[in-house]
Amino acid sequence: MGFRNKDLITLEKEFKEVSDELIITTDDGSYGISGFAINELKKDCQQETPDKIFACGPLPMLKAVQAFAKEHNIPCEISLEQKMACGLGACLGCAVKTAKSPNDAPEYWHVCKAGPVFNATDVEI
Repeated sequence: MGFRNKDLITLEKEFKEVSDELIITTDDGSYGISGFAINELKKDCQQETPDKIFACGPLPMLKAVQAFAKEHNIPCEISLEQKMACGLGACLGCAVKTAKSPNDAPEYWHVCKAGPVFNATDVEI
């Protein structure tokens, strides 16, 4: 789990209860390991390849996880946290481009209806 600083850490106890090993990183080094969570994921994957990666968080991190999973052929699911104005798919505020749609006729899914969790290979973020 990665956080900006120790004041933003949430659900540590709950994740410890359901995890064999919990690694917490903070961007500023105020708690746990200093740095980004993706760096610890990469280190872990050097020792043992996971069956699947699950990620949620800011888009830059999700892009990094998505690219890493693709590069190493690891199945990955990402939770997209888009702004959802209507929650019905009518406003198009949460549209995300599908990865396999052609550039000349892009296709979009609504995070509020088709997600928020997607197979990382199915969407362009």
